[in-house]
Amino acid sequence: MRILINASNLKVGGGLQVADSVCRELHKYPQHQFVAVLAPELKQCGEEIAAANVEVVNYLCPVSAKVMLTGRDATLDALVESRKIDAVLTIFGPSRWQPRVTHLCGFARAQLVLQDSPYYTRMGFAERLKTKAILRVYKHFFDKSGDNLYTENEFISERLRRLFPKKQVFTVTNNYNQVFDQRERWQTDINLPTFDGLTLLTVTANYPHKNVGIILPAIDYLAKTHPDAAYRFVLTLPPDCLGELTEEQRRHIVFLGPVAIEQVPHLYEQSDVMFLPTLLECFSASYAEAMKMGRPILTTDLGFARSLCGDAALYYSPVDAEDLGEKIVRIAGNAALRQDLIEKGKEQLQKYDTFAERARKLIEILEKIK
Repeated sequence: MRILINASNLKVGGGLQVADSVCRELHKYPQHQFVAVLAPELKQCGEEIAAANVEVVNYLCPVSAKVMLTGRDATLDALVESRKIDAVLTIFGPSRWQPRVTHLCGFARAQLVLQDSPYYTRMGFAERLKTKAILRVYKHFFDKSGDNLYTENEFISERLRRLFPKKQVFTVTNNYNQVFDQRERWQTDINLPTFDGLTLLTVTANYPHKNVGIILPAIDYLAKTHPDAAYRFVLTLPPDCLGELTEEQRRHIVFLGPVAIEQVPHLYEQSDVMFLPTLLECFSASYAEAMKMGRPILTTDLGFARSLCGDAALYYSPVDAEDLGEKIVRIAGNAALRQDLIEKGKEQLQKYDTFAERARKLIEILEKIK
């Protein structure tokens, strides 16, 4: 087969890492010819993956009214024609371009299928109207993108099948970043202050759906009900991201600011628990990272999280700061529980696709639907 890998629409986020990972596996499939169309952010990847069966084209698909209205992009259409492409894999949509050949499109827009999330109930009226309008646009482009979609979470796949009952929806999971397997790349320059208590690590940017602010009322609750509790939150966020803090709240939070992926494994080594208060995800690498690094998980009791973590997490009611506080006390005081979660995490991680398995499965899906 002649396969075009479309990563021309990716600019930020985990999609770039997935594209990088998939493209670095293409040389292992000499029976296929690949044209990898990569956005500028993937330039280094493009310089390193060229092979006898892999052609690299650097191109950023424009966000233009013409492409959005017609689904046509002259550059991509010409590549399909000149390279006699049989199938297109868009790493993650929505793809404004609509290939005229078999198309498999990745889906990672959790907002579209998780509208029952408490994230939405916390929005103001105007923001909710704006969000609904944006989601209608997303739905339109995924509807037009072809008959085949894949997600990184079976729970999300099931939701997507309900939304697009005429489409085939496949599940190919994500995983932790490869750097976690390459200890020689780990950077150990961030050393947390010595602490005699429970350290909860949250590696995230300050997106609203991450709901990191729930830690503030949780701290207030614990100050009243468990004043002797020894715990701290370590956040990869800037100090001003949560607004003005009380002295008690500041005492329990360490703000690191953004960190490089190479610095993250050492942060896990210095932590006791991975804490993720997110309200909306298709997949979070934090779950896989914690399992890989042997750290128990404390996270929201929501369907997407249970699908990814199974029995390998302690769950709390998503917007209930008091329940979060009680779960912190529980996991801090129960070493057997922490060890049980760690062991179950090792088992759960085996259910995730490795980097090599992900590429293989995507290629096999293209072979199947061609």
